[in-house]
Order: sequence, then structure tokens, then C-alpha cells
Amino acid sequence: MNKITITGKNGLLSSKLQQLDPNIIPLPSKEFDIRNNIVNQLINLNPDVVIHAAALTDSTKVKSNPIDFIQTNIIGTAHISNYCIQNNKRLIYISTDYIYPGVTGDYKETDPIHPANDYAWTKLGGECSVRLVSNHLIIRTSFGSDLFPYKHAWVNQIVSKDYIDVIAPMILKAVTSNLTGILNIGTSPKSIHEYAVEKNPFVLPLDKETSSNFSLNISKYEKLFNNQ
Repeated sequence: MNKITITGKNGLLSSKLQQLDPNIIPLPSKEFDIRNNIVNQLINLNPDVVIHAAALTDSTKVKSNPIDFIQTNIIGTAHISNYCIQNNKRLIYISTDYIYPGVTGDYKETDPIHPANDYAWTKLGGECSVRLVSNHLIIRTSFGSDLFPYKHAWVNQIVSKDYIDVIAPMILKAVTSNLTGILNIGTSPKSIHEYAVEKNPFVLPLDKETSSNFSLNISKYEKLFNNQ
């Protein structure tokens, strides 16, 4: 059995994956570990597989704190990639559906990419180093906590996003496979509002100034894993 470790110990995805598989070992969670001490922690644990789920994700804070996002999402990921290359480890990187331009939707893994915001650019920066790890898997996905926390939700932004209790088991299947490359993980296309009212029926609809469609083509995932 492979020894699996995950970054982002207290994060939403990391916490859920640890619940699903207690054999997944979280790295110690300390401020800025991903920038400074991450490699030492990996050396001490000596895992076979690294799931890199830790990141700064609040897209509203990138412009006011660009260095933080660069050091964490890009440089921190590069440190992990270097470790995996030097020690022949498997690296699974949790990226974002915002890597795609958000125009046509139904994006396949082979479609052209153009990050939709500054946060997604930093995740693409992480992808760049991960691609140089021979045994890597980049997962492009989107998920939320168990309850939509806002009063309003977009009706004209289409996504394949789903709740963590749906997405995490799908990610775990990919983590424990031998798949390499890029994989979209999500569910059927829906508006943010449709997603929200699944668990919070009081969320009100709201129109964005500009419509967008970040829905994912998940046929690759379905072909590989839906019979498992």
C-alpha cells in the first residue's frame, strides 16, 4: 500500500479526504510551511504519494497581496515539485476549473486554457512545475462546503461545481489510481444558483453583468471510474 500524505491539513478537501481514508497522513499545519518548511516535512514523512491541496484561494485578495499568492501557490508548489522529482514521488495537484476561459463551457482536458482571474493564474503557475514531475496528476475541479453561505447566487454562471461530500470521493478514486496527466472532476452543468439551492433553498437568484460558463467535460473521468 502506498503511503499518501496531503498538504493543507485543516482545509476543506484535506479534512474530507482524511475522513474518507484515515491512512492519508496530513503534513503538520503551520503558517507559511508551504513556503519554508514543506520540503523538510516531506523528507521526514517520506511518502510515496503527495496530494498538494494547500493554497491561497480567495480571489478577492490577490491584487492586494500578490506576493503572498506567488510565494504560496506558485513557489510553494515548485518546492513540492522539486522534491517529487528528486525523490521519484507521485504528485497529485488540486487545480481549479477557473483555468479555463469560462466562455463556451464543456471544457475537455485538452482544450486551450486561459485563466479567468488572477487566482487562477497562480494555480496555472503551480501546474507548470507539476507537469515536470514524471508521475503527476493535475485535477481541475471546484467544490464547496456543506452549505452555501451567501444570500444570493448567480443564475448566469454555469459550473460543474459540487459539494465536498460529492467531489471528495471522486478525487479519492483518482488519487488511488495510476492515472497521470490532467483530469477534470465535477458533476453535471448547473448555475451557481441551482447549486446553492440544493442545500439552501432560501438563496436568491442574481444576474452577473457578464454571463460565464466554466462547466467541465467529465467524460474522461466517467470512462475511467464510473464502473468502480
